[in-house]
Amino acid sequence: MAFKFSFGSKNGVGIDIGSDSIKVLSLSKSGHKYQIENSDVIALPGGAVSGGVIDDKASVASYLKSSFSRLGIKEKNVVIAVPCKHVIIKTVEMPKMKENELGSSIYYEAQQYITYDINEVFYDYVVLGESQTDSNNNMIMIIAGKKDIINNQTQLIQECGLNPFVVDVDCIAVENMFSFNYPEEFDELVSLIRVGASETNVHIIQKGLNLFRRDIPIGGFNITDEIAKKFQIDFNEAENVKTGDISKRDINFQTNYAIYLNMIISRITSEIQRTIDYFSANNDKQYPKKIYLTGGSSRLPGLPGDIEGKLNIPVEVINPFRNILNKEEVAGSQSHLFGIAVGLSLRGLE
Repeated sequence: MAFKFSFGSKNGVGIDIGSDSIKVLSLSKSGHKYQIENSDVIALPGGAVSGGVIDDKASVASYLKSSFSRLGIKEKNVVIAVPCKHVIIKTVEMPKMKENELGSSIYYEAQQYITYDINEVFYDYVVLGESQTDSNNNMIMIIAGKKDIINNQTQLIQECGLNPFVVDVDCIAVENMFSFNYPEEFDELVSLIRVGASETNVHIIQKGLNLFRRDIPIGGFNITDEIAKKFQIDFNEAENVKTGDISKRDINFQTNYAIYLNMIISRITSEIQRTIDYFSANNDKQYPKKIYLTGGSSRLPGLPGDIEGKLNIPVEVINPFRNILNKEEVAGSQSHLFGIAVGLSLRGLE
């Protein structure tokens, strides 16, 4: 599901513009095999991007052009994503009809769910398949994003000499990445949880359909900021501490930090538990068979174990390159950051 503006691509190049970094990924496809060609994680200065909106276009464009030059990426067609919180996604049931009839019907259907002026948004749709309750109907996903939010990113990409030929949505890109890498889970009810820089996104999916989404306003940036304030250290130092660099600290610091980190993790777990309990209460007491974690803070020490212990549901950190050749370990230890970028790059190869 995406807003598509043109066609054709040699390599699938995805650009995930996050609040604290840009992830660039180039994939190639040969037959049924996919391979990483290039990858990059570009740290951004504070305030350059906020909530998916690029505030410092000059800096972001400079970093991005430098990355493409350094990596030697020649492909100009790229796939980008806008944050889920800036779009409206609605799944509706509609009578089966011809493609040309469906297009015009969607226009009127969309207006029932889009809270903005229809002329202020880009919208698209995808046929998900036949309704499970009525064989005469199809399930249709309608998605709409405000033009100013989408143009904010597409104009930046164009200023870099690139063509944003597909604009996707980050939460859908994560789901597509998961479906590609874990096809054996297609029929199962599972939860995907992305612990990003600015928020944590909880998805519950089954048979390729999203049954529930919720955004929790806790992310890696908030965690680092809390650590910095608690221990009166600067942000960069707090980030190093958060990622495990505490071996040179004295024993008192390590003890106090472990206690404080456990408090933060418990708060995240409680919100996740509340979200999944809410879904279960409204869906015949069903719980996900398994929870899969992704995102920059998904490897926060103790987080997977805390979630698994308190929810009594198995937890696994997603490998976004599970079904992709990575012979030279191109992405290396930062592979967990590429969940969205993999989904975008795969879309570019369609």
